[in-house]
Amino acid sequence: MKKIIFMLLTTILLLSCSNKESETALAKPSLIILSPEIAEIVYALGGEKNIIAITNECDYPKILKYKEKVGSFSSPNIEKIVALHPDMIFLSGLEQEVIKSRLNKLSLPVYQFYPKSINDLLKTFEEIGILLGKENSALEIIRNYKKELNAIPMPATKPKVYVEIYNKPLMTVSSNSFIGDLIEKSGGENIFQNLPRDYCRISAESVVERNPDIIIITYTGITKSEIQNRLGWENVIAIKNNRIYTTEDIDANLIVRAGPRIIKGIKILSKIFQEFNEK
Repeated sequence: MKKIIFMLLTTILLLSCSNKESETALAKPSLIILSPEIAEIVYALGGEKNIIAITNECDYPKILKYKEKVGSFSSPNIEKIVALHPDMIFLSGLEQEVIKSRLNKLSLPVYQFYPKSINDLLKTFEEIGILLGKENSALEIIRNYKKELNAIPMPATKPKVYVEIYNKPLMTVSSNSFIGDLIEKSGGENIFQNLPRDYCRISAESVVERNPDIIIITYTGITKSEIQNRLGWENVIAIKNNRIYTTEDIDANLIVRAGPRIIKGIKILSKIFQEFNEK
């Protein structure tokens, strides 16, 4: 009788260990991440150990620099990705649509995340959390984000904001884009609310015509004086009042990357918009 009980206990223990190993294996899929904001999300969820490779642009947090590289955001090394046999490949939208198509043709496990608003970003946290078995971490992050977002003060008067994401040609964002939604959530009014595309070419004349109160530049290699000296821009309110913010003033990654640091970007913009009301 004792022998039978011992055998039953041993069997139960083995099955229990087997189940735990299975659950652990499922909760730790190997990942290749091709987009920096997604790498930040995975890290924030506690999934850093799942990551086996990244693209060159995945530079935050700094610990990611020790991960194996599979090329760049716009041109990853497909052969290397295949050779690493990942359980999942995470990528973004727009420029990476072509990459997604190539990976799909190879029947690789591709997961695409392209949040176009703050609410979409919170859903992305939840979706990735489920895939990684990190649902509780995702829900906690979402709760904290909602709490912090609700505490963001709205200015008495919304300043008119022009966001420039490129200058050759001039490009800006619509309110249907992630950055456009970010401006609204921070208390600003995007001067280019409706555009044919989320990220779109515009003319210098159209900026002058809309006369923004604040100018935000999200790319490097340009100075405030260069903006101020643009032909025909001298009467723009933002130019006259020196309300121009370049990457020297704001870390662009806090605005353009749809990831966990975006709350910092919102707080910075909110402060700028509040100060506009105080002057």
